[in-house]
Amino acid sequence: MSTKVGITIIGAGVVGCAVAKELAGAGEEVLVLERNPGVVRGENQSSRNSGVIHAGLYYDRATRPLKAALCVEGNRLLHAFCDRYGVPALKCGKLVVAVKESDIPILRVYLARASENNVPARMVDGREASEMEPQVKAKAALYLPTSGVIDPTSLVYKLHVLAGNHGAQFLTETTLEAARLRSEGVELTVRYRDGARDTFLSDRVVNSAGLYSDDVARMADPASPYQIDPLRGEAAKFYRTRRVGLHLRGMNVYPTPEKVETPNGTYFTVGVHLTPTLEKDPSGLPETGAVVTVCPLNMAAAHKEDYGGDFQPMEIFHRRVAPFFPDLKEEDLEPHQVGIQARLVGHQDWVIGFSQGDGRWLNLLGVDSPGLTGSLAIAGMVRRMLCTGPGVQHPSR
Repeated sequence: MSTKVGITIIGAGVVGCAVAKELAGAGEEVLVLERNPGVVRGENQSSRNSGVIHAGLYYDRATRPLKAALCVEGNRLLHAFCDRYGVPALKCGKLVVAVKESDIPILRVYLARASENNVPARMVDGREASEMEPQVKAKAALYLPTSGVIDPTSLVYKLHVLAGNHGAQFLTETTLEAARLRSEGVELTVRYRDGARDTFLSDRVVNSAGLYSDDVARMADPASPYQIDPLRGEAAKFYRTRRVGLHLRGMNVYPTPEKVETPNGTYFTVGVHLTPTLEKDPSGLPETGAVVTVCPLNMAAAHKEDYGGDFQPMEIFHRRVAPFFPDLKEEDLEPHQVGIQARLVGHQDWVIGFSQGDGRWLNLLGVDSPGLTGSLAIAGMVRRMLCTGPGVQHPSR
């Protein structure tokens, strides 16, 4: 077992690739392990989502401080990144709409939260909301100009390429089977695509395994209490070009958050929303596409690979959005895709920290939405933690 690498990252989703780019760009030796095959484009959470660049409206500092801070920072970084590297994205804005008078006080609560989080936002009346999106019905709305849409797979691929340009190495179809913290480093056992196994040492490890981050965390610490409760989110779609009543100018349109009572407490959900997709104009620049997604319709997943099976009836999707998009008909809708989120049991926020206080193993746990938006900010946080965290050894190479 003579091989030893500097930093090993488990998982090449959007966060793993962002971390790889950040660390390799800082001069670290980086190896990324990814169990999925082929070109790195984010096969799970990173690609199976609505592609929204969130403004940071929904996350309060008291219960979700990481999401509140890193989403807002990530929004700024992500827009700048897309502009610099030509990743397809649009800063199209978002309307969070009130369809009845009782919704307006809730919008005011979120307007105050936007101010606390330094998120640009303002309340507009129904007339102004109609000027922004004429087919949307609203008595009032919150307007968030920094919200946007992005092509997630293009983002993951660009981060992967940039990380590689800085020297990061990627091993796809490679599964982590075991990990042990030893005095000389972290011993990792992997299985390659041909079934062969190998064991090597790494000075430090970043667990960015998404849906499997809880399983990976237990490799380093069998007593790790964290558990992923996978959340299946189904998405439908329609074509805004089909008739005038379906036309959206290109904004994200969300309902007023709704209160949900669960055995684990009360929370507000963002609700099923309308999000435009992207196409390229004749010059190759991104523009609003013909397809609009209607999502997510969330439910408990049977397991972490629960992508198959029947969709919920289109009538349910229709019922969720018809109050604010009344010209949509059930027959306009068709299934689009299924995504699984890495929801962490008992935690509304992400958990980012060292396993048992050991600076050689950093867990990124439960990185669900808005992980795509926050990915670059998370990467910066990881770099700072690995430079200053507890017990960090800076090997001489």
